[in-house]
Amino acid sequence: MPRFLSRGGTGIDDLERQLARVGSNENDTSGDEAIAKGVLAGEATPLLRRQGGGVARGQHADAQYQRDGDVTHGGRALVSPPPPPTAIAGTSGLRKLGTWDGVFMPVMLSIWGILVFVRMGYFLSQLGIVGTAASFACGYLVTTMTTLSISAISTNGTVKGGGPYYMLSRSLGPEFGGSIGLMFYLGTLLSAVLNTVAFVEPLLNNFGQTQGDLSHTIPEGPGWNIVYSSVLYTLCVIVCLTGARAFARASTLLSTFIIAATALVLVSFAMRQPFVNEEKSVYYTGWSMATFRENMWPDLTPLAAGRPAETFGSVLGVLFPACIGIMAGASMSSTLRKPSKSIPKGTLWAVLITFVLYMAITIGLGATTRRVTLRENFNVLQEISILPLAMPVGAIVTSVTSTLSGVLAAASVLQAIARDDLFAFLRPLRQRRGDDPTRAILATFALGQLAFFVGDTNAVAPFTTMFNLIMFAFVNVACLVLRLGASVNFRPTFHYFKAWTAALGAVGCFALMGAVDVAAALASTAAVVVLFLYVHYTCPPKPWGDVTQSLIYHQCRKYMLRLDLRKDHVKFWRPQILLLVHNPRSSLQLIRFCNALKKGGLYVIGHVIKGNFYEMLPELQRQEPAWLRLIDVLRVKAFVNLAIDESDDGGVRSIAFGAGLGGMRPNIAVLGALDANCDQDSRLMAGSEALPTDGILLNAPVSHTAYVRIIEDLMAMGKAVGVAYGFAGLRFPTAAAATMAGRRADQQQPSVLPLTCPPPRDAARGRQYIDLWPIQIGTAAGMPATAGAGMRAYLTNFDSYVMVLQLGTVLHLVPDWGRRYQLRVMCFVEDPTDIDEEYRRVVKLLRDLRVDAELRVHALRSAGLATYDKAAAAASCKQPASARETGASTAQPIQAVRQPSVKSGAFSMMVNLPMPPRYEATRSAGGCSAASISSIASSSSSELGFESDPDSIHEAGGLPRSRTLGDHDEESDEESDSDEGVTIQTTEFNDMPVKTQN
Repeated sequence: MPRFLSRGGTGIDDLERQLARVGSNENDTSGDEAIAKGVLAGEATPLLRRQGGGVARGQHADAQYQRDGDVTHGGRALVSPPPPPTAIAGTSGLRKLGTWDGVFMPVMLSIWGILVFVRMGYFLSQLGIVGTAASFACGYLVTTMTTLSISAISTNGTVKGGGPYYMLSRSLGPEFGGSIGLMFYLGTLLSAVLNTVAFVEPLLNNFGQTQGDLSHTIPEGPGWNIVYSSVLYTLCVIVCLTGARAFARASTLLSTFIIAATALVLVSFAMRQPFVNEEKSVYYTGWSMATFRENMWPDLTPLAAGRPAETFGSVLGVLFPACIGIMAGASMSSTLRKPSKSIPKGTLWAVLITFVLYMAITIGLGATTRRVTLRENFNVLQEISILPLAMPVGAIVTSVTSTLSGVLAAASVLQAIARDDLFAFLRPLRQRRGDDPTRAILATFALGQLAFFVGDTNAVAPFTTMFNLIMFAFVNVACLVLRLGASVNFRPTFHYFKAWTAALGAVGCFALMGAVDVAAALASTAAVVVLFLYVHYTCPPKPWGDVTQSLIYHQCRKYMLRLDLRKDHVKFWRPQILLLVHNPRSSLQLIRFCNALKKGGLYVIGHVIKGNFYEMLPELQRQEPAWLRLIDVLRVKAFVNLAIDESDDGGVRSIAFGAGLGGMRPNIAVLGALDANCDQDSRLMAGSEALPTDGILLNAPVSHTAYVRIIEDLMAMGKAVGVAYGFAGLRFPTAAAATMAGRRADQQQPSVLPLTCPPPRDAARGRQYIDLWPIQIGTAAGMPATAGAGMRAYLTNFDSYVMVLQLGTVLHLVPDWGRRYQLRVMCFVEDPTDIDEEYRRVVKLLRDLRVDAELRVHALRSAGLATYDKAAAAASCKQPASARETGASTAQPIQAVRQPSVKSGAFSMMVNLPMPPRYEATRSAGGCSAASISSIASSSSSELGFESDPDSIHEAGGLPRSRTLGDHDEESDEESDSDEGVTIQTTEFNDMPVKTQN
């Protein structure tokens, strides 16, 4: 009895603690083997434990199972009796294969195909000893580099069913994995078909009615060739249907015949005496230097009269399938006990041994047989053998074993692709139970039967070459990007590979594809592209990981370190926007607008979650994927930055400090205008489709004090600040969006992004404009304030003035906006007499800044604007009495101080900006809501807006309720003259002098 059971309660407690431990990793098969061995031998099985009512693997527990019942303690069962071996999860390891029978033999038999017996004479007659050896060297260079890549990937983790497909799909993603995997399946299938078709040649050469050497019993003809191939293929499929163990037994048995036939070939070179058989064109000279020199160099000739001469590519296309069987072991990874150990060891040994044998046969045959024999008699190995009957037997057996290996490997890949649900047409082949791919084998059988109608070995071989080379190339690419990505989790136990070996293998594969057949290479590549796009657009996302993300991260970090803020220059400035969003649904149009405004710059969407950090942390973790899905739905190129804080301004500070990285940080912060009725602006969106962020927790509205603090903080950080208003009704100039909205309206279905404005009217009735209202407050640049002036010391905001022009130009560079809208700069002066001077100054500025825009200059004093009059009166009240007595103008600009002493004063400064003039405009019924951005930078104010609606001026307040985005021209009487191609128009409207430039 184990000692802990003899210690009373202490031992039982120890047992319970052992049974409660977490089980070992599910990919570890050592536990399965230990369980199975213990159960079969009737010994203690310490790895079993109770978990959720079932038997699972666990930590070692020193327990002795009783055959007649459970181990009990106080009447309570602790451990159930061991189930029979078939009921134990993981005992499939009893049926799994090792390195010899699972990898080495399948790979060797796949490489050592029937081409050795039926095409070695063809290779030597066309390419000579040097060309054939060089071709094998090129082929084996590619396969060796690919083997190193396979070994690295397979030893970096668990390799499940599908072998090379599994490696690619889990490394490069489902698109590459699915497209290349399906091409590899076709290549493996054609390899099996190639061996089956080639089987007919030695069969008829020895037993055909007209050309049989041993007997004349089997009928000949194209139809009979298909029958013979089909019968052999059917027999091989039947063997594969019985399972991997039957395949291993059959391969082991048949491999003895292949080894004997191969050894007999080498022995014949040494023991066969020279002879001549002119009837069969056989001239065997034995080892002869003259024969060696005769067969040394290539001599490309036609195979038959009337046909063009063979080329290096055509011969290589037939030869390369003799080198491609390296995936046979990896394709059977689901049937291996230890894939990560067996695949590299078995594959490399098979590659080495087959290469040595190929070189030995090439030199031996080239040094003993004259070229005329090699060219005219492809059955030359049988003719020179000391035991002729062994050659057809070896050829037939080789064909059978290669077909068995090819069918099972192809079916395993097909089943893995079907299980991953990448292609809808493969769903019937999904087989959830068991590792034997029964349905995939039947599908492979059906496709193989169709391929037999080609009926020619030389016709099938190039396609086999092409499909396998594509697979080899991308296996090397996968290994290369894994290495270059420098992922910390890429730690293969196989160390005999480098990045250059993978790169050499990939380049070699593509080079061989072009050398074999450029047209076939392009066709194969086109097929891969089509399959790639199919998977990309039809397959749902897979949680497999994508090695390209690691590579992108590596490169981004590398170049982010090179992006030095100290080397920043104004001529390379671009807008980098931080958009602060409270309610995503009411800010959809603003999110899209800022996406257009960024012009290749950084775009960050920030959101503050108010509350205690630990209480709100689950809410942040829930919101983050919802915001990311919203980015995908809106198709904007933005990052998301969420923050938790007790206050709104504290959260904004965290977002502003944390947004960006290195030299990529926001330089413009945009936030919505403080409006208690902001939700009403989105009333037309209330019935729209659900958004990913509809379920997030929304904060209470921002207080006035917090709002002003946010603006102050952002300005203190050196960021330009933009205040957005009225974007819920913004119309985007995209034909696709209008078409979608119209289609949804016809179907009475809500849209995710509803267009709240009608489409633009006929362009002939008026241009569409992007209006810019840059506001210059204070003295001109270069005119410092006088000492003692106090609050009359006005400051310039030239930077904000220019930034408004810059942002408008950036928006106009966006194709959709640039095609449909024209830039227009709207300036104003205090007195009508200042129009000409302001006009000349702004025209020069626009030319210096290379801003292509129309220009309008307005005079405020004669406009009769309630907002302006109110502000001017307030400023007049603050003037000294002496100033009022001398008749100083009451229309003073609003003061802008660098650091407002009162937060409400800063907010008042923003609200009471002088407004654009109210003027008559032609508008269509149901005109748009307005959208505007007020820009505040460095304690100065300027405005980026759009053409005003007749009813857009809020008479009592300061901000416009709405402005029309690029609606229509004003109807006015125009007087024009020409001055060097520039039309100057002076227009009188609403009793306000206006000077315009078109």
